[in-house]
Amino acid sequence: MREYDQNLVNVIQQKSYIKNIDGIDIMMKPVPDDEREHVVDPRVIETTKIKMNVKSLDPHTKFSLHGNRVRLDKISHDITTTNVQEDEDLVEINHDHYIDVYTFTPENYEKGRPVLIYLHGGGYMTGDIAEFRMAMRFICEQSGCKVIFPEYRLSPENPYPAGIDDCHGIIEWVYETADELGVNRHKIMVGGDSAGGGLTNSCLFLDKDLHHIHYAYEFYAAFDLNFQKYEAVYSDDLFPVIEEHKIYAKNRIDRIRFSGNVGDLYLHGRISHNEPIVSILSCEDLSWLPSMSVVCGEYDYLRLLSDIFVKRALEAGVEVRSLRYLGCDHGFMEKVGVLPQAEEVLLDLANILKGL
Repeated sequence: MREYDQNLVNVIQQKSYIKNIDGIDIMMKPVPDDEREHVVDPRVIETTKIKMNVKSLDPHTKFSLHGNRVRLDKISHDITTTNVQEDEDLVEINHDHYIDVYTFTPENYEKGRPVLIYLHGGGYMTGDIAEFRMAMRFICEQSGCKVIFPEYRLSPENPYPAGIDDCHGIIEWVYETADELGVNRHKIMVGGDSAGGGLTNSCLFLDKDLHHIHYAYEFYAAFDLNFQKYEAVYSDDLFPVIEEHKIYAKNRIDRIRFSGNVGDLYLHGRISHNEPIVSILSCEDLSWLPSMSVVCGEYDYLRLLSDIFVKRALEAGVEVRSLRYLGCDHGFMEKVGVLPQAEEVLLDLANILKGL
């Protein structure tokens, strides 16, 4: 089921173009049905209108853990057309606890294919298989590869380093049991969105000497948990938008801009926001990173951090693709069947995965 004409996905692909910004070549993905510059995608406007009425998403109201975890505005649809098998298993981590892990296997699977381990977003404290199932199914189908989805422990009940331990533990589990899983241990892609991108970066940091991660694919990732340091460079001019769409763009940007308490709940004072294992931009050297794709929406506060990271990684000699989805906000990837951009970017991920 799609809430849009599938041809819009083709339009995005056909009209994509490279733009050099501050010395970085960025693949620009246009709004498919509005040729004006600096507009919010019409479907993003509709979802934003819904979010603007959800009190728990207002950065100026009292924080509600339940309100952030129970999100009726999180909608996605199944757009697969073949049989994707879903298995659920308990996997032991560090010999002291288990976590739930989902494995998606495509129809007529061929053993020895690359594998994606996907680390979901949600501010380190929300998110589960129900929210991301449709995206995982579609990636699995389109790539012909297995997708592993761990439900790592969430904060604030399980603060740092619980989530990192679980995610890195699953990467090591996939590497060690690759033959049993029927995947290629030398072609492990780790992907993640938002906090899941932050956890991906944490796992990359821990993998520096192991080299078990072959490729990373990150959506609007948490490259730095110290948001305060970027206020000095923040300006509305960095997010130009037409007058009639300003209210929607600002709502989506501010939602992330003023979410710094999320990092506090996750770290719980156990480690500084500036430590490289939780804020990869604190690393002086990034040359050890594997090849990567970095995705961000035009109206996402994390685009500031994303662009800084890409520039530094490229200067360090890392092979990085930068993709910017115009008119989109934070969290667009998971809206499968709702936004054509979600389908288009998941196709991009799937194509890279199957070609590893």
